[in-house]
This record gives sequence, C-alpha cells and structure tokens, in this order.
Amino acid sequence: MQVPLAIAQGAGATTERMDLPDLLWGQWGLLGLGLFCLILLLNILVLRRKVAERTQHLRNSEQKLAAILDNAGSLVYIKDLDFRYQYANRQSAQNLGRTPSEVIGKTDADLFGTAAAEAMQQSDRQVFDRRERIEVEESMTLPDGEELQTYLTVKVPLFDGKGAVMGLCGYSTNITALRRADEALRIAATIFESQEGMLVTGPDRRILQMNRAVYRLTGYAEGELRGQDFSCLQSGRNDAAFYQGVWSAVAATGQWAGEMWIKRKSGENYPAWVNIAAVRSPTGEITHYVSTQMDISERKAAEEEIRTLAYYDALTGLPNRRLMSDRLQRSLTNSGRSGLGGALLVVDLDNFKDLNDTLGHEIGDDLLRQVGERLEQCARRSDTVARLGGDEFVLLLDGLNSDPAQAADEAQRVARTVLRMLGQAFTLGERTHHTSCSIGIALYADASNNPDELLQRGDLAMYEAKAQGRNTLRFFDPRIQQAVAERTALEADMRRALVQQQFILHYQAQVEAGGRLVGAEALVRWEHPDRGRVYPNDFIGIAEATGLIVPLGAWILHTACMQLAAWAKNAETAHLILAVNVSARQFRHVHFVAELLEVLRETGADPARLKLELTESLLLDDAEAAIARMIELRTHGVRFSLDDFGTGYSSLSYLKRLPLDQLKIDQSFVRDLITNANDAAIARTIVALAHSLDLAVIAEGVETEEQRALLERFGCCLWQGFLFGQPAPADQMLQQISTLVAP
Repeated sequence: MQVPLAIAQGAGATTERMDLPDLLWGQWGLLGLGLFCLILLLNILVLRRKVAERTQHLRNSEQKLAAILDNAGSLVYIKDLDFRYQYANRQSAQNLGRTPSEVIGKTDADLFGTAAAEAMQQSDRQVFDRRERIEVEESMTLPDGEELQTYLTVKVPLFDGKGAVMGLCGYSTNITALRRADEALRIAATIFESQEGMLVTGPDRRILQMNRAVYRLTGYAEGELRGQDFSCLQSGRNDAAFYQGVWSAVAATGQWAGEMWIKRKSGENYPAWVNIAAVRSPTGEITHYVSTQMDISERKAAEEEIRTLAYYDALTGLPNRRLMSDRLQRSLTNSGRSGLGGALLVVDLDNFKDLNDTLGHEIGDDLLRQVGERLEQCARRSDTVARLGGDEFVLLLDGLNSDPAQAADEAQRVARTVLRMLGQAFTLGERTHHTSCSIGIALYADASNNPDELLQRGDLAMYEAKAQGRNTLRFFDPRIQQAVAERTALEADMRRALVQQQFILHYQAQVEAGGRLVGAEALVRWEHPDRGRVYPNDFIGIAEATGLIVPLGAWILHTACMQLAAWAKNAETAHLILAVNVSARQFRHVHFVAELLEVLRETGADPARLKLELTESLLLDDAEAAIARMIELRTHGVRFSLDDFGTGYSSLSYLKRLPLDQLKIDQSFVRDLITNANDAAIARTIVALAHSLDLAVIAEGVETEEQRALLERFGCCLWQGFLFGQPAPADQMLQQISTLVAP
C-alpha cells in the first residue's frame, strides 16, 4: 500500500527529529571512549617508560653493587639457614678456584672439608641463634695451596619481611700477613728482651731505646740512659783511637764487632763482646745504630784460668816451661833483629832429693817457693824467671851486650849473685836449712836461634857444673858439637829419604765409648837404611827448620788421601775419619790450599773424611791469612782439629773465629791426669770450653783405663793412645781394634 507522500514525508521528518540527538550522543560517547583509551594508552606508555627506567636504574645499581662487592678486597657471601651459599662475590669464588655460579648451592663441607666446615658453621649458628652481628677469626687451607690462611670474618643476620632470620651475610678479610707480622713483632720483642744487652741510638748516637739486660749489665735504672750519648758507657780501658776505629768501621762496612770495655754506673768496668750495626733508610742515610753487648767476664776469667794453669807453675807462681819457651823464642828473635846479646841460666838445686826424702815434700815445696822468690830478686825487670820442673829453674837474661865476651861477663855476674843468694840460710818451718845450686850458662851466640838447642846447651853446662863439685857455674863448651854434627847429617839424610821414598805412614786409632773405631791419626815414620826406624821427634824439628816439612807434608797428605779412598770402598771402614798433622810452615805455603784440593780430586778421597790437625802456633804470625785458608777449605768439606790445645798461645778471641770441628787435649795433660790436680783441672776446663763452643773434644796419649774413665767423666768421649793400640800400618791398626772389642 502506498503511503501518501505527505504522510510519508511527515513520518520521515518525525524520524529525523527523534534520531539526531541519539546519534550525537553516540558520537560523543565514542569520542569520549577514544579519548579515554588514548589517555589510558598514554599512561601505559608512560608507566612502561618509567618501569624501563626503573629497571635500568636497578640494573645499573646491581652492576655497581656487584662491581663494588667483586672488588671489595674481601670475601663477601650470603648463606641460607641450611648453610648453603646463595651469593658469593668474585673474589670468594676465585679463592676457591671456582666461578660464583659454581659456589652457589654449595655448603662449606663441599668447599673446605668437614673439619673446617664444622668450625665455620658453629659461628653461623651463633648468628642465627643470637640474631646479631658477630666477629670471628677463621682459618682454612685453600684448595690451591698448602699454607693455612687466617681470615677476620664479620657475619650479620638477614631478616625477611616478617622479622624472621632468613640467612646471613658474611665478609672475610685475609689477615694472614698481619698475624705473621704480629708474630714477628712478638718474636722481635722477645729477642729484644733477651739476656743479651741491646740498645738503639739515633744517627747522633744518642740512646733511644734499650732492653732490660742493658740496665742489668750497666746498673742504671730504667730511663736513666735514654737520651744519653753512647759514649757514656765508654771506659778508660779503651783509648780514643780505639773508638775512632770502631765508628770508622761502622761507617765503611755497616757494622763492627769485637771486645770492648763497658763502664757501669758504679764506675766499674767489665769486658763485653759488642756488635754495632748501622740501620739505613731506602735512600742510604743512617737512621739508627743497633748495638748488642754480651758480658764476657766469665769467659775472660776462664781464659785467664786456662792461661794460668797452662803457662804458670802452680807451686811458685813462676812461668813454666811452656811460657818460658815462648819468651825465649821471642827473645831470640828480638836479639837477631837488634843485635843485642842474651843468655840462658839453668839453675838446679844441689841435693834437693835428700831434703825431700828426709823432711818430706811439704818442706821441699816450701824451699822451692822461697828459691823462686830469691831468683826473682836476682833478676832485672826485663828478665824472666821460670821453673822447668822439680828443682830446676831458668833465668832468661835479655838485652845483654852485643859483644859475646861482654855478654858472658854480664851473665856471670848475675849467676854469681844467684849462687850467693841461694847460699844463704832458708827458714823452713822451725828449721834453718842451707843449700846450694849448680848453674849452666848458654849464650845466645851459642845457638842458631833455636830455643830447644839453647836449653839443651844450658843443661849440658849445668851438668858440667855438678860434675865439677856443685855450688858453681859453667858455660857451655863450644867444643861439644856432636849433637850439632848429627843434626846436620840427619838433614842431608832427610833430603835423600824424600827422593828414595823412605817414609811410611802408620795409623793410631781414635775410638769412642764402647771401643768403636771412628777414625785414626796418620803418623809418619822414617825407615832409615842405617839408623833403622826414626820417629818424628827426631826429624820433624829439622824438617821445620830447613823447609823440608813442605815436601814431606805434601807426601803425607797424598798418602793419607789414598788411604781414605781405599777405606771408602769397604762398608766397614767407609765411615772412618783420618786426621793428618799439618805444620804451621806447611799450612802457610802459598800453594797449600790449591795443592790439597788437587790431591783430593786426584785420589777421590771424601774431603769430609779428612781432618787437618793444626797447632795454636799457626796463629802467632798472620792469623787472618790462616783463618781465611781454613774457611776456604771448610767450604769444600775439610774438617779441622786444634792439636795440642792448651800448650800454645792463641787467644780465645781467635778461637771462636776458627772454623773448627774439634779440640785435642795434649798428651802432656793426660800423662799425669790421675796424679796431678793441675793437669786434671786443665783437661776439665778444656772439655767445658769445647762444649760451650759446640766443638767435639778428643784426648791423645790415653794409656790407662783410669785415664780414659776420668776423661769420660769430664765429658771427653773420644780417645787416642796406647790403651787402644800403638801406631801401626792400616791393616794392623784395624786388627788391633777388632781384637780390642771382640767378646
């Protein structure tokens, strides 16, 4: 049906009027919704940007924190309540030889072992239980090393949002070096407060610090020496030149060591062994001086005691034969240089044995003491009076006229004074005793600078005086030249003997407790085609005087080294040490060291099995050169023994510098060890001295079991002598010992 146009138009107009607002509202709604979405989108974009920025910021912070923790110089880590690592900085992992990811999830037991883990977890539990920070030292051995490391560890608890402990954070600092430094300081402090006096001065030599030992040694109270000049301890015993030399040595070499007399607060002086060392800065400037001192009063007293026992007669207090021989040698040397004369008077009491036998030894000793006093009254200040033994005395007259005839007149006047003085009455207790003496005079011109020869000639002259009726004097008769002629002939024979190889070596055993053989001494013998066997006492002196000792000594050393090499091939003798006497003249030879080393190389002998026996006379001339030679040989393993100790003249200040292994007690002390208290005292003192210097000690000339037992009681447990067999060829010597120790 068709609608009328008007109606239709009217209807359409009505429709437009009704839909237009709705349409407008719908469009505005859509527009609002679009705006809302746009705003929402913009907010989302802004939020995303902020999140991205915050994330980057957090990432940067984490990187910074990680960089800080990884380079903190300490081990930083986090553990949970099961003691498992939740975090470890790079240094923690590197210390374990791992990466951080390899550490996370592990426990201390996995990383350090059960024992170390238990100690660490014990402190971890304290953090969890106490809910507070703790500080503890932990020690552990890292996987890549064997040395124990010490760490100072701080552990703090970590809490969750509810306040419950969720783990701990720890950081550990390696304080191993600090602990070692602390230990070194403690040790240094202990050393500084040792029994040895130590003090420190500034470069101006003013005392800054000293230990208690200095106060004890010097008698000053604590603090009194601080600020004082080092010279306040100087005594008047050392002159200005001495101290100038000390400080010059310190300036040149950085240190000085030697004997110095120190003054106590009381004014008393005491001998000390002082060492002064300069302390320099990195630029070489002296910042301090460090000085140590040790009181050597007891050592000096022991030295003086040994000297007194060795060089002075215990009964009269006069020099004995040893000291007299020394002074005689010096006097002969001075006489040869100055041209002045001298004389030796040998004085022997007449019929002294009868006095001892009738009145006893105490009366005889009293007479000997008074004789010594009167002889000293007869002598001049420069002369020496000595007792040789028994009733025999010696006067050594030095500085007489250079003309032999005038010197003889001067010596005769002194001898007549002696005859007169000893002819006067002696008071012995309640008795008056008269005696006389016989005197033999030997002028220096009678002997060729040989002390033994001069003594022998004085004895011959004294016996001539007794033969002439006693109570008189006699000069040595120059016509008695038989001994001189024999000496000359023996020298010529020695030269031939060296060429014809007439010398042989015998060996005397050196044993220790239980009779065990530890070595031997090589002793030379001369198989003379006409005289038969000649012993060293008869030709060594000639060899020394003529210089033949050098080729003879070289032969002895070569032969001894061959024997050492032969012993080394046998397991039963490979341990033996062979001692060889070396004379002072041979040792000073310019090529001695090189030749000995060549002999050792050629023979294949072990240097450590060779022991050179040197006498104290080696130190009389050019001691420094002798010590240098000894040190050089010592570096190659050669050993040294000081032979005839106690009979020579060396100072203990030299003795401590020698690279010695052993002291040898001379047989002159061992011979009368049981019956002579002086010899026993000397032997005991030598043993104590050797032990204090950390040296072995051996006694020679042991002939009886009583001697051996007494020496062992003194602390000497190495012996040599006829008790263990006489010197013999090597095979026979070994047979003697095997027989000795056989059950």
